[in-house]
Amino acid sequence: MRQLRIEVLTPQGTVLDAPVDSVVAPLPDGWIGILPGHSPFQSRLLAGVVALRADDRQRVVATLGGVLSTNSDLVSILTGGAKLDADLHELEADIGQRAEQTQAIEQEAEKHFGRVYRALADTLNRRRPRA
Repeated sequence: MRQLRIEVLTPQGTVLDAPVDSVVAPLPDGWIGILPGHSPFQSRLLAGVVALRADDRQRVVATLGGVLSTNSDLVSILTGGAKLDADLHELEADIGQRAEQTQAIEQEAEKHFGRVYRALADTLNRRRPRA
């Protein structure tokens, strides 16, 4: 049986690049099913779950929405965030957790930069000739 290739791309990298038999995705005007040989088109993708079927096995990809395009046997999804085999709540929780981790790292970096800047200022002040 002929298959499609799906690629799900985020700013962080490729979440999925695999052959599938079909794709079902939420669009603004309803759900769309895509099979091999589908006519080319582009549409806004709503936040939610995209269903994939490959070799009689169903998988899902949760996305924050984005753009879906298809061209013959390729379906591309460009999205701000996606997670394989998860629902939208899991994706949002994962994003929240990563945001908290990033914020903690940034706060720690600010402390270190503050120390470096103070040490640099002290060094420069000691090197200046006194009038």
